[in-house]
Amino acid sequence: MNFNKEDYKDVWAYLSTIDGKITKPSLELLAAARKVADKLNQKAVGIIVGKRDYELAKRAIHHGADKVILVNHDKLQNYLCLPYTSALTQLCLAYKPYIFLFIADEIGKELGPRLAYRLKTGLAADNIELDIGDYYNPQNGTHYKSLLIQIRPDFGTRIAKIYTPKHRPQIASVRPGNFEPLKENRERKGEILEFSPTLSSSDFMVVLKEIKELPKPKVDLEGAQAIVSLGLGILRDGKGNPRNPLEAYNLAEELAKAIREKFGLRTEIGATRALIYSELKELRGLITKENQVGQTGKTVSPEIYIALGISGAVQHRVGMIRSKRIIAINTDPNAPIFQVAHYGIIGDIYEEVPKLIEAIRRG
Repeated sequence: MNFNKEDYKDVWAYLSTIDGKITKPSLELLAAARKVADKLNQKAVGIIVGKRDYELAKRAIHHGADKVILVNHDKLQNYLCLPYTSALTQLCLAYKPYIFLFIADEIGKELGPRLAYRLKTGLAADNIELDIGDYYNPQNGTHYKSLLIQIRPDFGTRIAKIYTPKHRPQIASVRPGNFEPLKENRERKGEILEFSPTLSSSDFMVVLKEIKELPKPKVDLEGAQAIVSLGLGILRDGKGNPRNPLEAYNLAEELAKAIREKFGLRTEIGATRALIYSELKELRGLITKENQVGQTGKTVSPEIYIALGISGAVQHRVGMIRSKRIIAINTDPNAPIFQVAHYGIIGDIYEEVPKLIEAIRRG
């Protein structure tokens, strides 16, 4: 794809709305767009599809957008993948964004790849950080300037940096929970534009018949102020003797209760992917996919994160590293979790957690 780099500008963020409000993950995405736009000396642009709502646009501006484009059509009031993809394709061809960001949720994981395919560009999914930098390709001896650096865990134990140097827009999705929404500033001013796409019958091969709201999850990890998480280390004590994992779960529940009662914090129980997929019969119905923290689970940023028997593989760390205070208890002094912990206890959780509970209640 041949293009003039100078024709492409600005950093776009696709903003989702629920009940007439911009979602928290979308405000996080807007903060990410603001960060990279500032490094490029370009504008951060919010994209809202289906609603001609100037109040929504103003809120996006108050949270960091320089400009908002309202994509309007009477058949875009409810999300459908094909017409939304078609509308965004037309929008990109008309305005030529330098970067287009999506949240890595159900909608973003649908729209991002389809849009990248139609625009003949690349996409890196599930990023935990974004930056701007240069890239040198030794194969063709070319230097590329001011590229989006897309940072995400790879399938091993490392963090990968991904570049898409030859095509625009550079498209990326960002995992929720990795950026903090910017504080609302009602004094900020910005530009609001409207765009009306042309849709055809081929865009409506799927017909929306009914909308049903899914039940809310029983475990609200993203809204928790404190999380007590369990890993496979709960299966043995400090001397290597097998332990009933239900005992560790009960300790975690007692610790969570002590935190709620003492500090008034919303506290949930979390778990590693390894523990969940072990499908231990003792924890059946107590620890489920809803409890999972990590790359393929939830990204969380509570005030307090307590890791019990968690070694700290990178796939877990990327899901909790933004916690304000991390406390880790593990028998292995070389466990990677201690690299990110603010407070580390080298010891047996079956001995240390009761002490911690007592200290909280006594203090």
